[in-house]
Amino acid sequence: MTLNLIGWIVVALIAGGVLALLQRRLRESSREEALLDPPPVATPTRLTPEVFQARIEELIASGQTINAIKLYREQHGVGLKEAKDAVEALMEGRRPVVGREPPEAVDGDADIERFLLEDNLIEAIKLYKHRHGVSLKEAKEACDAMRRRLRG
Repeated sequence: MTLNLIGWIVVALIAGGVLALLQRRLRESSREEALLDPPPVATPTRLTPEVFQARIEELIASGQTINAIKLYREQHGVGLKEAKDAVEALMEGRRPVVGREPPEAVDGDADIERFLLEDNLIEAIKLYKHRHGVSLKEAKEACDAMRRRLRG
């Protein structure tokens, strides 16, 4: 009788071990699936220009430059460098360029046009970049467009 009881205890222990092992494997596989499927990220909502302007001015005034850069990136869909340059331009009182398109030529660009007519592209790009607060790439694109317009 005791031998029969010991046999049942051994069977129960083996069955319990097998069930514990199965449960552990199921838990690990569900954890791996959770890692493969990250939770959905909410898409940022675009602010109206007035709300955006007020919010970015508030962030700059309170010294939260990093948050201002993040907000600028979310609002305009630009890269980190472009957003940083734009926020710095706002901090210095200059007008930043919104988005990725180079701005159109303005009346005050006569000296830039003069550099372009003299085939001094580098000086024209430097001046355009400084005057309009844009990236080097945007300044080059704008100067190239200006040069094509001048040469007709």
